[in-house]
Amino acid sequence: YANHFNLYSDSNLNHRINRVGRDLIGFLTIGISSVYKEKEHHLLNTIESILSHSSPAELKMIILVIYLANNSSQLNERSTKEIKARFSEHVNKGTLLVIQSYLTSYPPLSSQKTNLWDNRWGIGCRAKQNVDYAYLVNFCAGLSWYYLMLEDDIVCAANFVSIIQNYVKDRTTPWTTIAFSRLGYIGKLYHSSDLIKLARFLLMFYDSLSADWLLDYFYKSKGQENAILFRPSLFQHIGRLSSFHNMEIQLQDPEFEEDTGPSGDIPAASCFTNIPTFSHYVPGNVCPPSKDVFWGMNVTSKSFFTVVFERPVVPQKIHIYTGSAEYQKDFLYYGYVEQGRLKIHLHGGQTCLTFQWIGDFKEGRFKMEKNKNNDDIDCLRIHAKAPQKQWLIIRKINIWVKKD
Repeated sequence: YANHFNLYSDSNLNHRINRVGRDLIGFLTIGISSVYKEKEHHLLNTIESILSHSSPAELKMIILVIYLANNSSQLNERSTKEIKARFSEHVNKGTLLVIQSYLTSYPPLSSQKTNLWDNRWGIGCRAKQNVDYAYLVNFCAGLSWYYLMLEDDIVCAANFVSIIQNYVKDRTTPWTTIAFSRLGYIGKLYHSSDLIKLARFLLMFYDSLSADWLLDYFYKSKGQENAILFRPSLFQHIGRLSSFHNMEIQLQDPEFEEDTGPSGDIPAASCFTNIPTFSHYVPGNVCPPSKDVFWGMNVTSKSFFTVVFERPVVPQKIHIYTGSAEYQKDFLYYGYVEQGRLKIHLHGGQTCLTFQWIGDFKEGRFKMEKNKNNDDIDCLRIHAKAPQKQWLIIRKINIWVKKD
């Protein structure tokens, strides 16, 4: 399909594209297929969110590819000029690519049979969307180690690139798709080595099912039995108009958190608890840096969750969040936080010999904005005050420490 593409670029970008096949030029390629919506068009804001929520180091790790999937070449040209005018620095560096194809290169889009729930026009739009994605992922194959699928009307969580990198690095079991958002096609991560297969899969069934169904069937066809869902979600849908223009929808991911502020430091630590763990939501998930959540059952007045630092630290600020937007009742109703000293081994885990109270939870959250002393500590412990019927999600433990 590559010969159907028109690449809006200069000679430097063409040089970079010609390198594909000889060496990979990024950790992560982010692909967006965009169709212009006259009443509501978020593409420029989406690009801005991706770039502004990435650190300078993270920007060096990504390649952003925008596939303009409009039937009108005039619309594509206009969008290209807007992108280049606003993001010229990234275009000139070759980290932001804008591509288009030709409608004449598409298979028939209106030959499918309608059913009770669809009309021929709507089915044709979904068929085109499948082909759009197929052409996009085919182009992106070989640009980087991984590929992330996004839509043109989303916002991102801060430092999402590093969060994805750390999560992938720590996974020990094989996977085909990891979902960093619960919504449709947003935030789906793939190995770049699978993109040619994914393109063929989408084209094989382009006129049969919608893209979200096909993406689910793709990972199942490769032996991944269940969805792998990262929490909290890293991307949120902000658009109200569907890709089919005639439907107004309001899809929101309840697990999304746009943490625009800093998330603290990452002191080496291990986590231990006496709270029975649900499924794979183990204590290590929420140890800094948080890769997922801890989820436990049967909280009592003796329940605790302890962070044991590899080396003593002097905390300057601490933020701890429990519960989630999806499971709003699973927070710590009554609890407090302690700091501990003198590490010891106890019952197969680690803890501290002495603890000192530093504050209570309020509405499932704990915040210490400024440490009153400069004592170093070995442990940080969350302790329940009373039993609760609800389960407990510990979502984030953010710690800022004094630098040497």
